[in-house]
Amino acid sequence: MPRIMRVLEHSILTIGDQQGTGEERAEFRESHFEALLRYHRTGPGRRYYDVRHRAIRFKHYVGVVQAGDLTIEVLPKADAVPDAATAPNEDFDRWRRLLLRLLAEAGLLPVDSLHTALLHERPHSLLDLYLALFLTEVEHLLRRGLVKRYRAHEGQVKALKGTLLFGQHLSRNAVHRERFYTRHQTYDHDHLLHRLLRQALALLPTLTPHPGLRGRAARALLAWPELPAVRPTAALFARLRYDRKTAAYRPALRIARLLLLRLSPDLHSGPQDLVALFFNMNRIWERYLLRTIRRLAPADWHVGKPPKCVFWQDAAGTTVSRMQPDIVLEHPAHGCLVLDAKWKRPDGYYAEDDLRQLFAYAHQFGATRVRLLYPQPGTESGVEGLFARPLFVEGAGAHPIHCGISYVRVGHEPAAGLATDVDPVSNLLRCSLTQDLATWLPGGAGLSGADAG
Repeated sequence: MPRIMRVLEHSILTIGDQQGTGEERAEFRESHFEALLRYHRTGPGRRYYDVRHRAIRFKHYVGVVQAGDLTIEVLPKADAVPDAATAPNEDFDRWRRLLLRLLAEAGLLPVDSLHTALLHERPHSLLDLYLALFLTEVEHLLRRGLVKRYRAHEGQVKALKGTLLFGQHLSRNAVHRERFYTRHQTYDHDHLLHRLLRQALALLPTLTPHPGLRGRAARALLAWPELPAVRPTAALFARLRYDRKTAAYRPALRIARLLLLRLSPDLHSGPQDLVALFFNMNRIWERYLLRTIRRLAPADWHVGKPPKCVFWQDAAGTTVSRMQPDIVLEHPAHGCLVLDAKWKRPDGYYAEDDLRQLFAYAHQFGATRVRLLYPQPGTESGVEGLFARPLFVEGAGAHPIHCGISYVRVGHEPAAGLATDVDPVSNLLRCSLTQDLATWLPGGAGLSGADAG
């Protein structure tokens, strides 16, 4: 059973570092460093960490990497000190639960399975948790019965059914008159949803040494129909369509996509006995804020992430540069508000490059209100200001561009006497957006429904 070490994003793990006591004692040894070094040299690892002298410095990706008999969990923390070793008294359990909640509310973890993950998180690593959730969803599908579909089939049959293809029939069955070459429909379990899930089931035992998970995967494979393999691609998953009967497949296929595509998050299994499952914390933060603001915003405000748009191209039109803000709120009477989410701890109130990016967004989208959203690790307070150059609108003159810098707190605030990160009424993470959003919107807009409280 791999031993588990937990570190924070942007921290450094050095050969010889240890965690735990007794049977749970884990040590980062030379062999683990060499495995991570090989993974870094092959390419994918460069996104997730840098290699130092006998040490690994993790970046803004969170998740888990399993190197031989050691599992390293990289957890988020907005106030983590860069290039520092992780403190031994760090509250890892809290940051682990917070990561699971963020993944669920960002749509990267099936919400219905979140309580199962929180109840059974202690014995497993984060990777094992994801695999366990996948198996739970697959077992649920097996219990309710797998869905059959009609599919077109062309070939030899011993009883005439469907359309007889005379040309192929005469050329193939001149001797075998008991056969018919036909094109007909078959009603069975052989369709794309089942093929993808079977491939993920077959991959699972190679990703974990946990005997319980491997046993569950073996039993599920025995119960699953034998199906031909298919090459999984992002385009293939994008083609999937669900109806009333197959809606229950969505959570399992969401995790299967993570396991099979090896993209975002990235999953790698190779000869160096290393498996990695990482999430870009900037993407999690952006998706969490988008879904939370969409839930809290008044009904007359449209909240979304606009498509990429061209803001520069060369004279020949062959090279273009595009931009895409994280969140845009639009109102027919009050215009639009552009929000840019940044998961980082800026030096001072803001980062200069972030302000320049907001200035470009304001002029590109005609917005007179823009705002930066940083996580709030401490007691930082927001800042309001104006850009020196206004927005010129044809026929309407110049309009000042209001630029705000806000710090969004996720989880409990000890100073307020709140003991838990989750609101007991909504069963969602506590978030300062509940109070802040109404102050950002022009026209005195209030929050929607029950969230206004």
